[in-house]
Amino acid sequence: MPATAAVSAPAVERLRANFPALSGPTTRLDGPAGSQIPRQVIESMAGYLATSPANLGGVFSESLAATQLVQQARVRCAAFFGTADSAEVGFGLNASSVNATMVADAAACMSVGDEVVVSALDHDASVLPWRRAAAERGLILRTVRLAEDGRLNMDHLRAVINRRTRVVALPYAANATGTAVDIAEVTRLAHAAGALAWLDATHIAPHEPLRVRELEVDVAFCSAYKFFGPHLGLYYARRELTAGWSHRALGNGIESGTPPLESLAGLVATFDYLDETGWGLIASHEHALGEQFLEGLPKAWRLIGLPTMDGRTPTFALTLPGSHPVDLARALARRGIAVGAGTFHAPTLFDALGLRDGAVRIGFLHYNTDAEVDAALKALADLADLADLADLVD
Repeated sequence: MPATAAVSAPAVERLRANFPALSGPTTRLDGPAGSQIPRQVIESMAGYLATSPANLGGVFSESLAATQLVQQARVRCAAFFGTADSAEVGFGLNASSVNATMVADAAACMSVGDEVVVSALDHDASVLPWRRAAAERGLILRTVRLAEDGRLNMDHLRAVINRRTRVVALPYAANATGTAVDIAEVTRLAHAAGALAWLDATHIAPHEPLRVRELEVDVAFCSAYKFFGPHLGLYYARRELTAGWSHRALGNGIESGTPPLESLAGLVATFDYLDETGWGLIASHEHALGEQFLEGLPKAWRLIGLPTMDGRTPTFALTLPGSHPVDLARALARRGIAVGAGTFHAPTLFDALGLRDGAVRIGFLHYNTDAEVDAALKALADLADLADLADLVD
């Protein structure tokens, strides 16, 4: 029997009513690539553009309102990250560009032979700026291996951190497989060596609060479109740290130019939606959906990563022996189910697993239902029963 959902079906339907795109015919299980957007976020962005667009710096009412919007967005963004200091947060085009700018600033303060630790779990956008900085400034990049269960190899992490380590740059959770990282222990190890804890929060952001101050994280970043908001990058950087950066850009910290004001209006509405929904509901419902999926997963499918909901998000990477992930995703699309396929910008992870073509990725968010889990499980069982690969795409 499927696991009992922690949130009643009527309550989930009320949540889903906030998302216009969910009224379509497709079952959206592609959330790890980007979430759907609540109506109030869409209306807030459209409302700003329709009634009050203005640049900053003026003395007329619309410009003053724009300045107030930016200030409000900073305060709400700080609360989202888990800091009380709105000067420690800011905005950019997306998580990748925000991170690249911060890496360049931080690397400018480093010396030849200084070391940066990354991992096989990382999204390439988190690693490439450090690789570029290493080539330009003579830094040493060390990559932490995976453990046999697909988690970060913590023994290897302890071994690679040393007196020359300046930054430990890891994900809160892996975008490709949903595998979580023990951020408290990572931060402790980094700080014990005098290094910075530099965390990619992009994948974890729709699933749980970030708590950067509580965890003593030094830098964190994410994209709002992953947690029901507009395309916008967000960052947190500890005030004491950024005081020593070059700040080649203008504005608050690494920001440059006029902020995307309509996106900030949408971001504030996103935070309103999350506050109204509550992290408790989000976590309990997603946990139940994940357990239901794992309990019913057909044996023919190989799950990459942990077989329980402990230590992971409800994002699942799967392979079916003899079948290409893209063909499997196409077959699921023909059955009305949207999923991802490929390496999800994490080639080091899949190379380590011997899966050069990657996997199928199925992800659940709090707006998904137990009926959608059942539909996905039935489709996976049907594909496993097909006689050959040609049947998947016919």
